[in-house]
Amino acid sequence: MPDALRGTFAGLMVDEVVEHITDLGVTSVELLPVHVFVDDRHLLERSLRNYWGYNSIGYFAPDPRYAATADPVREFKAMVKALHRAGIEVILDVVYNHTGEGSHLGPTISFRGIDNAAYY
Repeated sequence: MPDALRGTFAGLMVDEVVEHITDLGVTSVELLPVHVFVDDRHLLERSLRNYWGYNSIGYFAPDPRYAATADPVREFKAMVKALHRAGIEVILDVVYNHTGEGSHLGPTISFRGIDNAAYY
């Protein structure tokens, strides 16, 4: 696989990858949060990153960091279609109460601004 595709939606749909997965007998893949998320402030202050993706801010938007192209939505859809054609289901890990809005001190990005008490 070309290095530029490693860790991307496009990389998961490379024919050789799909063939390898199916040869193993895999019938489903679960992706950790792949939607848009933010890095925690305390991590950034230490020059670290949130590699797990559990600080979501856009549940229906594939994160561009996992895309090999400038169109992560199209790339994500193509990946899902390629896996489905191979008989592989795609499971998305989503935790709706893990958002990138920090504590009651903020930042306020989306859900906290809508209704902090009801959402959290």
